[in-house]
Amino acid sequence: MRFAIRICFLLLLAGAVLPAGAQEKRAKPRKKNADITQIGQRDINKGSWNLWSPEREIELGMQMATETERTLWLLRDPVVVGYVSDLAERIVRNSDARMPVQVRVVDAQEINAFALPGGHFFVTTGLIRAAETEAELASVIAHEVAHLAARHATKQMTRATIWSWLSIPLMILGGPTAYAIQQGATLAVPLTFLKFSRNAEREADFLGLQYHYAGGYDPVAFVDFFERLRQEEQSKKGGIAKVFSTHPMTGDRIVAAERTIENYLPERQEYVVTTSRHDEVREYLARLESVRRRGETYEPVLHRRSDRRASEKQKGKSREPF
Repeated sequence: MRFAIRICFLLLLAGAVLPAGAQEKRAKPRKKNADITQIGQRDINKGSWNLWSPEREIELGMQMATETERTLWLLRDPVVVGYVSDLAERIVRNSDARMPVQVRVVDAQEINAFALPGGHFFVTTGLIRAAETEAELASVIAHEVAHLAARHATKQMTRATIWSWLSIPLMILGGPTAYAIQQGATLAVPLTFLKFSRNAEREADFLGLQYHYAGGYDPVAFVDFFERLRQEEQSKKGGIAKVFSTHPMTGDRIVAAERTIENYLPERQEYVVTTSRHDEVREYLARLESVRRRGETYEPVLHRRSDRRASEKQKGKSREPF
């Protein structure tokens, strides 16, 4: 017994005197789907339950997108839609998504974005204007692409379907026993769904930061953007960012995002922060809003790539071609 205690003590002592670099290497956490070099080649949904095939999910998404379009005022402006579509495609190319993304721009001042099954992505003009840099806008798009890649919507529907199957015998039992079981189940199921939803948000943060980084953007923009929105929302007593109603940015998610950046995303010498195209689209939306208030019409002014590059050199901003 004494010999075993001595061995344990020596092992602990050896760990205490390890070089700092060795300790950090040993302490680095391991996490599923953490290897960013395998993005696009890995199956992030391996081992998960999903009753919906990719084909059925695409069909479902088309139906949902059609219904959703009827309730929203879409901006069908080629300047804005083209820009957001190019940005989304850039993120998708550096993701694990197996479905193409179809972008709709919603003409609304609220700051929000959401994704439907099958690759249908909606972003508001309010979000575009609120994002001060392209890296900030790309971070929100990357988060939504992560939801699509991980197929969170149909996984959630699968859980609901399985629960409905399990609840069928309760209706057959009847009587006091069935009532007691149903009451207990009613309390348990929402908590299970809530936990799943939180896990889905954490996974979307983790994967989205990887896609954002793989696309060449500064991942810190994700944390900075949501922190700024949260502070502005608190100062104005709510109502600014509807995105928080569906994607609550809690303190733990901020901390987890910072840890992801520190532990899994090697620092680079250069990142894409913003582009002249992003600045032009924001300015265009601002002018569009201004002329609308005056009851006038505004025609977009298209810039050639050479014009944008020349403008960029004057502004001194980093940019990568799409």
